[in-house]
Amino acid sequence: MTTTAVTESSTETPLVHVEGLVKHYPMRAKKRLGGRREPGADAQVVHALDGIDLQVRQGESVALIGESGCGKSTVAKVLVGLVRPTGGRVRVGGHDVVPVTTHDPAARRRVQLVSQNPWSALNRARSVKHILSQPIVLHGRASGKEAVAQRAAELLEMVGLPPEYLSRRPRDLSGGELQRVTVARALAAEPDVLILDEPTASLDVSVKATLVNLLSDLRAELGLTYVLITHELDIARHLADRVAVMYLGEIVESGSAEQVFGDPEHPYTRALLAAAPTELVIGRLHGDGLTGEVPSAIDVPTGCRFHTRCPMVAPACTTETPALQRRPDDRVVACLRIEELVGDNAPGTTTGRNLT
Repeated sequence: MTTTAVTESSTETPLVHVEGLVKHYPMRAKKRLGGRREPGADAQVVHALDGIDLQVRQGESVALIGESGCGKSTVAKVLVGLVRPTGGRVRVGGHDVVPVTTHDPAARRRVQLVSQNPWSALNRARSVKHILSQPIVLHGRASGKEAVAQRAAELLEMVGLPPEYLSRRPRDLSGGELQRVTVARALAAEPDVLILDEPTASLDVSVKATLVNLLSDLRAELGLTYVLITHELDIARHLADRVAVMYLGEIVESGSAEQVFGDPEHPYTRALLAAAPTELVIGRLHGDGLTGEVPSAIDVPTGCRFHTRCPMVAPACTTETPALQRRPDDRVVACLRIEELVGDNAPGTTTGRNLT
């Protein structure tokens, strides 16, 4: 199917603009006895991302959801510069982050990461004061010992921790407190965008709720923009304005949180939500949940990548790759049978491969 690129329906220039993002990891063949490698195996690649388009406006929160291994965290790593993509372009505030030809601290400062494991993200041998002071000094947010210490205390206050925590070390803190310090460290650079990569995955249920409320308050107070990576649908439901659903390296549906959670249209989205607690979904559920295993990212299915597990599969789905189509309600969905599934005959407008 032929695809054409279209812009976001809003005329506002997006703060984050991801275009045609591709990440393939080459596979190296195992050596035989004698040191020789299996012939032809070096040509295999893991298709982590295959042409992701994503637009996030200033002050918006966009969630990427999907099963483990769908490529969500790879998007996060590319956005913060931890992974170099195979292809595509990433712009933040009109400036190229990918491709990057030189190290640009100013560009890196604008996008900061809150990772899912605060125990590994923080230096256990250092005090909280040292952990927060490093990015303050590195990014030129304050200078002088007293000014840096004052800014570190302010950051702790922003995340709900008292100044006396500056002298503590990570081993002295609970999981929830550690994650608050991780958020404070990300804020130390005074970024425009926070990448939240499974920020609540390692926390207890009660602590999760507190952190979600904190993130929501910080966004409102500081005008932050969030890209949320999560498999926890309840977290996405509470924090996101818009939701993009990923499957095997591609986006298959995106729209407002109300649209995606209230009336999902793609068969994968329907099955994903059908497996979730009913109180997380604000409209009717569709489907009977997911069945079967996710196909290999090395040998991806032809046609629609979901066809091996889809209850609505048709012969064309096995050979024809569906383009994302803009629906009458302005969401986009990649499904060859979309008009049949939603019960209307209004044709969608073909968009770029994975426009959000």
